[in-house]
Amino acid sequence: MLAGMGILLLAANAPARTNNERDKRPYAVSNIPASFRDNAGAVVRTISHTFEVKNEKRAVETYSQAVTVFKREDRDNGVLLIHYDKFLEIDDLEGKLYDADGNEIRELEKSDTKDHAEFSEYSLFDDARIREANLYYDHYPYTVEFTYTILYKGYLNWPTWHSRLSRDPVERSTFTVTIPEEDSLRFWCNRDTIPPRVTKESGKNVYRWSAANQPYVAREAIGDDLEDYAMVVRIAPSKFEIAGTSGDMQSWKNFGQWCYNLYEGRDKLPAQAVQDIHALVLPSDGPIEKIHKVYTYMQGRTRYVSVQLGIGGWQPFEASYVQERGYGDCKALSNYTIALLKEVGVTAYPVLVRIGDFRITFIPEFPSNQFNHVIVCVPLQPDTVWLECTSQNIPFGHLSSDVENRGALMLTPGGGTPVQIPATVPSQNTQTRSGTVYIDFFGDATGRTSVTYEGDQQDRISAALQDQSPQDRLLWAIRSLDLPNAKLNGFKLNGLEQHSPSITVSTEFAVPRFASASATRLFFLPNAMERRTWVPPEIPRRLSPIYFVYPYHDVDSILYILPYGFTTEATPFPMEVHSSFGTFLEKSVALGDTAVRFIRSLEIYEYSIPSSGYEEYRKFFYDVVRADRAQVVLVKKSN
Repeated sequence: MLAGMGILLLAANAPARTNNERDKRPYAVSNIPASFRDNAGAVVRTISHTFEVKNEKRAVETYSQAVTVFKREDRDNGVLLIHYDKFLEIDDLEGKLYDADGNEIRELEKSDTKDHAEFSEYSLFDDARIREANLYYDHYPYTVEFTYTILYKGYLNWPTWHSRLSRDPVERSTFTVTIPEEDSLRFWCNRDTIPPRVTKESGKNVYRWSAANQPYVAREAIGDDLEDYAMVVRIAPSKFEIAGTSGDMQSWKNFGQWCYNLYEGRDKLPAQAVQDIHALVLPSDGPIEKIHKVYTYMQGRTRYVSVQLGIGGWQPFEASYVQERGYGDCKALSNYTIALLKEVGVTAYPVLVRIGDFRITFIPEFPSNQFNHVIVCVPLQPDTVWLECTSQNIPFGHLSSDVENRGALMLTPGGGTPVQIPATVPSQNTQTRSGTVYIDFFGDATGRTSVTYEGDQQDRISAALQDQSPQDRLLWAIRSLDLPNAKLNGFKLNGLEQHSPSITVSTEFAVPRFASASATRLFFLPNAMERRTWVPPEIPRRLSPIYFVYPYHDVDSILYILPYGFTTEATPFPMEVHSSFGTFLEKSVALGDTAVRFIRSLEIYEYSIPSSGYEEYRKFFYDVVRADRAQVVLVKKSN
């Protein structure tokens, strides 16, 4: 359960509006509670979301939203994007503008809308499209209202309701689901204390959720994700039909069986692939060596391209298609890899997972289509092997941070099985920097450093440098030094081209005025390349957890060679901080009159901190920032 569950109740004392106030102009700004208007860029007047199920493949969704815009920077509330495809038809789209007094100005016209393909740089074919509407007014405040209806012609997914879509105040938000009388609705809500109101109307079961008077929420209190501060309701069918195939979603086993059946018979390899793989994999190879060779073969001859046509959003293309064309989406490439492994006697399975920066990535108690990606699992003893098949560069057996540490669904001949993708620990995601810096009499410096990145930290270096020109890599190396006016004299990169889980960047550099000079002293920051400057702000109350992308461990060891004739007058006090989620150590040690050794270690070993730990988190990084800006003072020796 997420922190800050009482957030919808924070405005419970907001003044109620009478029927006289809400006259024939309900969107008049005067009807907005004064507490909502204060400092508001926009106020959401109403969200009305309805979903009516007709049968196992037909449904109707209607969505309506009205937002009063106070400031120009919030004009994006006048942009509406409706996603649709061959299974979703936009039946109606309307929009209206109202002035500050709630008088209608004009309606949405055809010239205010456009329709285009929903494609990305990786998409080859895709029948997904977007209807876009834009409504603006030049005089503030004004209100923009949109209403649209979507017809479902076969479905796997049902809509999700968020009580709010931004941090702006919301006056009222409702969600209504109507289903046939003989059915009961399967739903999940992130607020167990807020059940739906259930009634029977016209021979149908009707479920209603509502939230009112939701106040503005500061970013510092909740972070960025909706699921940290909105009420979220997910609904899913028990039985469904799409593109002529029927399925059952009442259990993970049944849903996984439907998904697995879509892979049936699509693992046949052409003769060339069979010949290639048997020439590569030897009978004497062990399981890991076989898997590694197959994975390397797959990476070397394929690339990721999204092909989403009809049921192709869920069903992979045949292995022969990938072999012959050299491309495929996540499903096709995973299926192709599994087919290659099967050819050399290794059993592997596709795994459905929801990747990306989502707060809730898997709800085990709610069987439904919660996924947007496919990877491969090779069950072995003692360690299972996980394979990401959509990257030509990712190291063997490595999963990126947007895949690790989350629940998923493995598809097997016996149906779906929930699995847990492993988490990583700090020792797997390291950044280790060592170097020597020579400071001269005038405060100028030359130096060399070597930084090794491993695990998830390697991912960001690989993403930044893969496919870049030599010149762009040099520019990156200069920026990575984070030293003002630094000049790069040498640069070497190891591990990138080999898809190694470890990448090392070595540099040689010169920095004018590295140390500030006075008549008899030099001053410099020993932590010149990894400084933290941001301190989490003091806030009255944190409502949601604090998240880290992954656990990690950064270690620096820099030797500073002092200029002749100087000695160390002062070094920063050693700083050592221990917390429930990490540790920090920083010290500068004088080595006689010739050198100073700088040592820094920052280790974060949790993925998240509960909201109650915010002050500990803030104090921890306050101490880190304070230590990072402390200086070493050198003084000229007296004769």
